[in-house]
Amino acid sequence: MTEKKDERANAMTSKGSAQNDGRNVSLEAMADLRVFLREAEQAGELVHVHGADPELEMGALFELSHEHLYPPVLLFDQVKNCAPQFRVLSNVRTARFMVGELTLDAVKAYRNRPKEKKAPIPPQEVNYGPVMENVIEGDAVDVLKFPAPRWHAKDGGRYIGTECVVICKDPDSDWVNLGTYRVMVHDKTTLGVFIEPGKDGDAIRRKYWAKGQPCPMVISVGQAPILGVVASVAAKNGESEYAIAGGRVGRPIRTIRGKVTGLPIPADAELVFEGFMPAPEVDARTEGPFGEWPGYYASDERPEPVLQVKAIYHRDDAIIIGQPPTMPTYPGRQIKIPRVAALWDAIEAAGVPEIRGVWKLLGGGSRFIDVIAIKQLHPGHAKMAGLVAAGCGQSYMNRLIIIVDEDIDITNPAEVMWAVASRWDPKSQTDLIDGCWTGYIDPRLSPDKRANGDITTSRMIIYAVRPYHWRDGFPEVNMVDRDLAAQVRGKWQDQLPFLRK
Repeated sequence: MTEKKDERANAMTSKGSAQNDGRNVSLEAMADLRVFLREAEQAGELVHVHGADPELEMGALFELSHEHLYPPVLLFDQVKNCAPQFRVLSNVRTARFMVGELTLDAVKAYRNRPKEKKAPIPPQEVNYGPVMENVIEGDAVDVLKFPAPRWHAKDGGRYIGTECVVICKDPDSDWVNLGTYRVMVHDKTTLGVFIEPGKDGDAIRRKYWAKGQPCPMVISVGQAPILGVVASVAAKNGESEYAIAGGRVGRPIRTIRGKVTGLPIPADAELVFEGFMPAPEVDARTEGPFGEWPGYYASDERPEPVLQVKAIYHRDDAIIIGQPPTMPTYPGRQIKIPRVAALWDAIEAAGVPEIRGVWKLLGGGSRFIDVIAIKQLHPGHAKMAGLVAAGCGQSYMNRLIIIVDEDIDITNPAEVMWAVASRWDPKSQTDLIDGCWTGYIDPRLSPDKRANGDITTSRMIIYAVRPYHWRDGFPEVNMVDRDLAAQVRGKWQDQLPFLRK
């Protein structure tokens, strides 16, 4: 049974808001999941789902919600066969009031935020927070008491961590890293954690293993939305995601030292597991398969390191964030504004001028297909943009880069493909690059490469631009001028309904 709340908030600016980059969510909602929940209800975007079965039914409801560009925020309560006080919340980072309008202008606004908004604010250590309402240690540790859905029919187990924050500390410095990796339940005291080679969490844990030590680790499976945002976007090595998050919300993120590892735990978190991850030769369990964001079970199943849980901290009525991948063909698999902005920043930082837009092509998910619009200034300009995009730190798992002229609306797949069809010569305007970084979840990674740990792939760059040396002689476009079209629409749309968007 479901029920939807229609009460809408008139304004959410009194506590500070993110309206400057197109969103209506308050900064306090970004910093506190309970405030987010309240504002989702006020915005009319919260749907209560009572009594759903964690065995596939919750996953089906979640996936069906992604038929909408802005999926409703789903709050699963009274989960079947689970303790009634524990809940699962989905679509936190895809709600309309959270993400705002998903347009190229939104990407530009995100990049042009006032510099003081981006200044990092270090976390603040405190002695107590809501996450400490319940502290479970020793023989009382039982991961199985919390809802952990089997999201997809062929998943190899139940996954409690799908938008979690995995916290670990570099053993050679003060750097505390936050990352997002999938987490599978094995038994009462054991969680499987899948981390792709090359990710920060993998690099850190290997340092401990090289010293003959297990890696101290904390996994939060319910936390402030801003922590999910920063944990899922690659930061510079050594940069504190806690500090980045604090800068985004304008105040320090409060943390508590874990009783077992001493790692900083979000004080306002909902449910946290703390323990140690030994080297895989000491303890590894079969993890997967898992339905992954490219739309396949590509990484299959393999022995993966595990977290041996020594302590659990949770609120009385803890909320677990559940955000499993869906196929990238669903509208609800939205473009990620911060990720697009980061790619744009990286290309410009390499010295490529006149970048007019960066976007992700529908169907390519958040990684596979990048589209970049440029205003060509000189011979080789398009190639410069393509090669930088193919080799920068934001290019993980990229398959295809399409460079187009600035007159192409890169948010419109039809216009992008029109540019490819009409301006691209396959023989002279294509680069193929081998040996590029991908991951085990890449469905095109061959069995031989998987067996050898060779997680590399090739990339193609399509230069769908007017050839620079005869661009002025390229046939003209037979399209009504866009400014004129906007004027005509404004003049006639009241009388002609077909003109209304």
